[in-house]
Amino acid sequence: MDNIDKFLDLFSEFNLVIEPRIRKTKNKSESKQSPTMVNRSISDLKKTLNRLTKEYKQARRSFKHNKISRQELFDFEWRIFEIQEELKRIQDREQL
Repeated sequence: MDNIDKFLDLFSEFNLVIEPRIRKTKNKSESKQSPTMVNRSISDLKKTLNRLTKEYKQARRSFKHNKISRQELFDFEWRIFEIQEELKRIQDREQL
C-alpha cells in the first residue's frame, strides 16, 4: 500500500467543500489616501531627501579623499534617485 492509499484510508470520512471567497475590501488601486496622509508622506520624503543630500555631499568629499569606494558613492546617488522618484509618484497620484 502506497502513501496515497494510506492517506485516503485515514481521511476517508472528510469531505472538502470549497466556496469562492467574497472580497470585502476594495482593491488597493481603488482606495484613496486621505490628504493629510499624502501631505505627511510628501513632507517626510522631502526631509529624507534633504538629509540624504547632505550625506551625499559628505560622501563625495570622503570619496575625493579615498575614504569610501565608488560603489558606496553610487549607493548614495541611487538612494537619492529612489526618493526623488517616489516623491514624483506620490505627487502625480495626488494630482489625479
